[in-house]
Amino acid sequence: MAYDLKITGGTIVDGSGAPGYRGDVGIRDGRIVALGDAPDAATRSIDAGGLTVAPGFVDIHTHYDAQVFWDPMLTISPWHGVTSVVMGSCGFGIAPTRPKDRGLILRTLERVEAMPLTALEAALGDDWPFESFPEYLGALEQRGTAINVGVMIGHTPTRLYVMGEAAVERAATEDEIRQMQDIVRDGMKAGAIAFATSVSPIHIGFDGKPIPSRLAGIDELRALARAVGDVGRGVIHYNGAREPLFDQYLAMHEESGRPVCWTALLAGQLGPGRHRESLQRTRDLLAAGKPIYPQVACRPIVSEFDFRSPVVFDTWSLFRPVRLAKGEAELLAIYRDPGFRRDFREEVAGRGGRDGDFSGGRDEGEMRRASWRLTEISYCEPHPELVGRRVEEVAAERGLPPTDLILDLAVESNLRTRFRMPLVNFQEDEVQELLSDPNTVVGLGDGGAHLSQLCDACYATHLLGYWVREKGAFSLEQGVHMLTGRTAEIFGIADRGLLKTGRPADVVVFDPATVGAGPLERVYDLPAGADRLISRPSGIHTVVVNGTVLPPPGEPMPAGTKLPGQVLRSAAAG
Repeated sequence: MAYDLKITGGTIVDGSGAPGYRGDVGIRDGRIVALGDAPDAATRSIDAGGLTVAPGFVDIHTHYDAQVFWDPMLTISPWHGVTSVVMGSCGFGIAPTRPKDRGLILRTLERVEAMPLTALEAALGDDWPFESFPEYLGALEQRGTAINVGVMIGHTPTRLYVMGEAAVERAATEDEIRQMQDIVRDGMKAGAIAFATSVSPIHIGFDGKPIPSRLAGIDELRALARAVGDVGRGVIHYNGAREPLFDQYLAMHEESGRPVCWTALLAGQLGPGRHRESLQRTRDLLAAGKPIYPQVACRPIVSEFDFRSPVVFDTWSLFRPVRLAKGEAELLAIYRDPGFRRDFREEVAGRGGRDGDFSGGRDEGEMRRASWRLTEISYCEPHPELVGRRVEEVAAERGLPPTDLILDLAVESNLRTRFRMPLVNFQEDEVQELLSDPNTVVGLGDGGAHLSQLCDACYATHLLGYWVREKGAFSLEQGVHMLTGRTAEIFGIADRGLLKTGRPADVVVFDPATVGAGPLERVYDLPAGADRLISRPSGIHTVVVNGTVLPPPGEPMPAGTKLPGQVLRSAAAG
């Protein structure tokens, strides 16, 4: 038998966690037809000597729902070896959406996921090729993608579709809940990978109002979980509060009979060592037959921001006037105000006590202050010599409180100075415990969201380069399994995540000695010239999607080559 593509002489790490072995991979008609021994000739061969041959990575937490319509390559995920993504995380998405509500959904994405509104409007235009969720899946298939995409049907667009602007003002009526159930059922039947929701208080939408799903009571959540259960497949993705909501995760599972994956269990989120309580609760639930899994991250959660939209302070009531300000003149007046500056100093010191910002207690307040101590200046046109320096060091040199320093720099630069603040997940001993636990699943790449604030879509190469090679915390086989077989298993993506004869040929070839994620760069390549942060990979040799070799990062598909990605509909939907 002749192969379309043969990968020769590499170490095959198949994604199951089993030891790697030297061998070849034969691919024909988009599928693996020979594994280990591939003796026949091929139209094209790739020499993988000294390299690792693994399944393409499966990223279960992305927000490419809008970006896919202007960037079918879904950059930067495939640069880092990702061949399948799940979109619609946290219950955000753009379908279903009525034509009259398109502006509302885009403004929601602008606020909650920090997607540039100018880019969204320029790319999507006025004539969207879908209204319903099934039509959205069809539009994805018609337009094509470079990598595979699975989509979760989101609570926020579903609630907006049924209730309009009232979705951010009140509870739903029984009739409105029934309408939402119908939409969720239809979406799951059409092939949604999961139903996703969020009740997180940090998720704030248009006009500074809560996102629609935060207005849902437990009865509405239970009803929508039953709709998922009626179809009998898929997963429930739940983004909760800082404190894990195990009773609600359990209720969603019991109503639906489906696995629940919740976001996120992060080091330092509740104070030192508190993650162990959630790990134990997870063990207890799984022992009782309740498939409820926390999603964890392998990178620190670091946000880059300026004071035009200081998202890291979104939940602080002190910043409510900032969220409601109309234009930069009002913002500058707030930041110059002595009373605001005094209250800001008090809150950061943990002495404010006015609005519960440190209501998690002494440990949580200390974690907040620890993150403040690590905050850096990342861009400052008036003072470029300050870039890369810690705020506290510069403030001490100038004899200022750190809060006054950052507000001074913000005001001086017309709010253009940017800061980089680690929020959580920067305590490496705790992060390693979370990654090592057999009941967690790695995700939180957030590709497609927070584009100007962070870039964690490179997490796969970071895990392999840092946690596997540099730290030696995991074997290569363990690291690959965490990125492939494990993620595909938890989200029920039955035919991805493993190298196996007969399966689709999603393959990544990389150099274990050099694989990694590069430093963050700011580029201006979005529609309307909007900016984003990217990370370039190292050590990624070849990425194959359904038997087609993708071009190197930044290059388009060769002329006449069909985009090889597929829409990953749930199994029974075909």
